[in-house]
Amino acid sequence: MTRTLVALHGNFASARWWVDLLADPPAGWRVLAPDLPGFAGTPHVGEVAIGSYADWMQDWLHAQGVVRPVLLGHSLGGAVALEVAAREPQALAGLVLAASAPLNGLVTPEENYPVLELLRTTPPLMEASLGALFPSRRPANFADLLADGANMAVTHYSGNARALAAWRVDAARLAGLPTLVLGGELDPLITPDMVRAQASALGTAATILTGRGHGFPQEDPAAFRALLDGFLSSLPIS
Repeated sequence: MTRTLVALHGNFASARWWVDLLADPPAGWRVLAPDLPGFAGTPHVGEVAIGSYADWMQDWLHAQGVVRPVLLGHSLGGAVALEVAAREPQALAGLVLAASAPLNGLVTPEENYPVLELLRTTPPLMEASLGALFPSRRPANFADLLADGANMAVTHYSGNARALAAWRVDAARLAGLPTLVLGGELDPLITPDMVRAQASALGTAATILTGRGHGFPQEDPAAFRALLDGFLSSLPIS
């Protein structure tokens, strides 16, 4: 029996963040990785909001015929995964949160919004910002990740930050859903304290990868895969 893991990328990103996982799926699993609306050429219509991304995600899962998947979400993708899970937790087999946005949203200081807009027109700033996510080493496909980060809808630069600030989810709605919570020790955006607080609210423990940053699944794919594979193998077959 082949089960399904659906990997959701974060902000300034695309499905190519999961290239290693797509090329080498965990045993007994297939991996799907969509480009969310407004990323890597996927059309975006309407409001820039986590709820809107979750609407699109639920429609996409239905169109793909996916039943009881595990959702893996990184950063903004974690917020989308959490929103989908909170709406219908019984429809999922599990949840993996990798440097996910906190359950009570992520507020970007107002003084940072002009910098977000500058990223649209300043390639060296984009490269420096994306590179900072990988403090120990850049992934082999960093050039691809950089290109996709720059190919985001113009509405999303400030819009996604506003969306994350306005979003929150009730942890009680996720009670009983098997969940793996991961973070990077050197992540200044989703700090280890945020990751631990998220895990505590969800009734589980956090695992913090030493010496790794916000992009730890790509920065240290071997360590990430060991944790992911262990979690997936622990899930009951249903």
